[in-house]
Amino acid sequence: MQFDLIKPFGNGENHVDYGFVFASDRQKVLLIKAGQGGSIYGYRNKYSKLACEMRDLYGFSVVCASTPSSDIIQMIQFAEVVKSEFEISGQTQIYFMGMSMGASIGCIGRSLFPEISRFLLVNPPLMINTTRICRSAKTFDGDMMTFVFGSLDPSAHLAGLLKLHEHENMRVVVVPRQDHHFSRNEFRLIELMKLLNYEDKLK
Repeated sequence: MQFDLIKPFGNGENHVDYGFVFASDRQKVLLIKAGQGGSIYGYRNKYSKLACEMRDLYGFSVVCASTPSSDIIQMIQFAEVVKSEFEISGQTQIYFMGMSMGASIGCIGRSLFPEISRFLLVNPPLMINTTRICRSAKTFDGDMMTFVFGSLDPSAHLAGLLKLHEHENMRVVVVPRQDHHFSRNEFRLIELMKLLNYEDKLK
């Protein structure tokens, strides 16, 4: 799976690679943030595959970002890079999917990219920044913030802390027999979209 465009941005710990897959309608954009140390391709190209599937199935342009560190400031850089390629207006749908540390960065740093309306946060490490993640989830007032944990993930046993803050726009889902990487049984990330009834919003 190939990206239409790859942009390196920043240097040192702030160096992030961005991979773009463009659809004809550039008013629907999905952002994918990898786990710490993860590339724009992901293990066995799982992110680039998801990007192409989201374009082909739902007409989304997709931007995948690597995650060199846990620095929340990466959300400011993400916003800058996205806005350099897309004309963002009040009609633009921007969704965010983060894996592991990428999920934590998206959750805690959401105010740095306020145009994002929906968050799918997969296996954020709740042993780190627990209070900040719970506070952000509790106060979220966008379209939807969904946390997803594999039942075999180290943070799954802490998901109950987030469930205490569930409300109309924030929910927590635990998927049986999946691990931190959602890699068991040939699991495809596109299935998370179907599992969480994203399809009604994606079309």
